[in-house]
Amino acid sequence: MVARRKFALLKNMLNYMGVEKDRVNFTWVSASEGARFADLMTDLTNKVKAMGPNKGLFEKKAE
Repeated sequence: MVARRKFALLKNMLNYMGVEKDRVNFTWVSASEGARFADLMTDLTNKVKAMGPNKGLFEKKAE
């Protein structure tokens, strides 16, 4: 569970830097679950595309 703790810290750091939390994801996938991995990546890609550019990141840079 060390990876989950590190990921939680990473999400907090990215949020602080202006990256929206829904742009990153943590999921366990076995090497034998190729189809599941492909589905997860497709879903995440569609979600991020629908969100558009990361406006929070640009606002932080402008400050």
